[in-house]
Amino acid sequence: MKTFVRNKDVARTTMMTNVKRLITISAVLLAATTTAATDAQAQVTTIVNYSFNVPIAKVLPNPCTGGFTLVNGTTTLAITALQQTAFQLKTSLTSSGSGKDVTVDGLPVIFGALPDYEYSSDGSLIATFPDGIPSYFEHTLPMADFLVRDASTLTGDSYMMRTVLRLKFNNGIPSAPVLESISVACE
Repeated sequence: MKTFVRNKDVARTTMMTNVKRLITISAVLLAATTTAATDAQAQVTTIVNYSFNVPIAKVLPNPCTGGFTLVNGTTTLAITALQQTAFQLKTSLTSSGSGKDVTVDGLPVIFGALPDYEYSSDGSLIATFPDGIPSYFEHTLPMADFLVRDASTLTGDSYMMRTVLRLKFNNGIPSAPVLESISVACE
């Protein structure tokens, strides 16, 4: 019976020694990783990507013909927020769509309609803030799309559509872009 109790005491002592070693090793590793993290914090780069699709469906006056065009398209806004020593916002816009000849009410013109218009464009903007993330930032992004008929010959009624989007950022986080204005001009 004594032999059995002695083996139990040895096992308990060995287990306590292993637990003490494990606690000591964990404390040393925690101290090492905490110290290493504070040295590397200045070198950490954080990248966050946002993407918004802004659908456009609007009847516009056609400045070249005196008629109207139903413009259907999408503007895709991609934003990358990059935090290093400075904070940087990279914005890219891609726009594409088509346009149909319509009446003032938006109904398609059936007789005498020319081929549909097509348009596409892209653009970009970079804003850098050397002091870090701004608490508030607002900016307008202009976009110019040239509407051209999908025809083998020139029709003489191509025109420019200018779109302005307003972006707002709170603490580096963008809200959904707002369509501020659309204007047209015969080119």
